[in-house]
Amino acid sequence: MRTLDDLDRRTKAAQATFELRNSIANDLGGVDHLSAMQRELVDGAALLGAMIKDLGANYLSGDPVDLSEFMALTNAQRRLLADIGLERKARDITPSLSDIIAGRAA
Repeated sequence: MRTLDDLDRRTKAAQATFELRNSIANDLGGVDHLSAMQRELVDGAALLGAMIKDLGANYLSGDPVDLSEFMALTNAQRRLLADIGLERKARDITPSLSDIIAGRAA
């Protein structure tokens, strides 16, 4: 079974998905602070976002777009984003005691 991480990331769709995935994860305090389920929701929201952008670009180019498909994708992404949380979370950058002792504190 393939996952997003199996992709070679050269297509515009993959690039858009990974860029959005990284942005959402950063808004939530960084990927290393997400639970496995949160990472799954972020991946799904990012993939849906790329699909929505593709349909939107088709529409703006004058190509026919299935409005029910667009709305279904948009609604699914909105639900995932609501589940993850729409507020940015600050990343804790406080150095640990061992970092301070080692002189690595900024």
